[in-house]
Amino acid sequence: MKVTMLLCSMLMCFYAQQVSAQKVGHVNSVLLIDSLKEANQASIALKQYEQSLAKTGEEMIASFQQKLKQYQEESKKGNFTINQQKQKESELEVDQNAIVNYRESMRSSLDKKRQELVKPILEKINNALKEIGKEEQYQFIFDSSVGMLFFRESDDLFSKVFKKLEPQN
Repeated sequence: MKVTMLLCSMLMCFYAQQVSAQKVGHVNSVLLIDSLKEANQASIALKQYEQSLAKTGEEMIASFQQKLKQYQEESKKGNFTINQQKQKESELEVDQNAIVNYRESMRSSLDKKRQELVKPILEKINNALKEIGKEEQYQFIFDSSVGMLFFRESDDLFSKVFKKLEPQN
């Protein structure tokens, strides 16, 4: 019985020592991404892409508004037969549906472009964190930007990850 108690005590001491020896780190990924030149360049590229898509959409809307105005003016004057009026209304409806479809396509294209630009950046950050974790034997690395409410002592790895991703020239 004494041997069992002694063995249990030794195991508990060993376990307590192992737990207290674990290294824990954290990094604010939002701040890190905002600090990277590559992310800033991606943001600029995304804005330019969005502006080019928006310009096309604005041209479609302007064209539709012009056709609608012409239709309303001609309709007030009574220049359309019933069949012509129905045909013009149908054409306007087609244009309006094209605008709605373009907006949906624009959102989808913008999301796809965002993922295309952000994915390599996130992969680099993840790889840098893995390297630092292995090199410096971290058991856990948390993202403090997602709302860590409390954690005991941990190392802020921002500068280490940033140096790995953006080496000084």
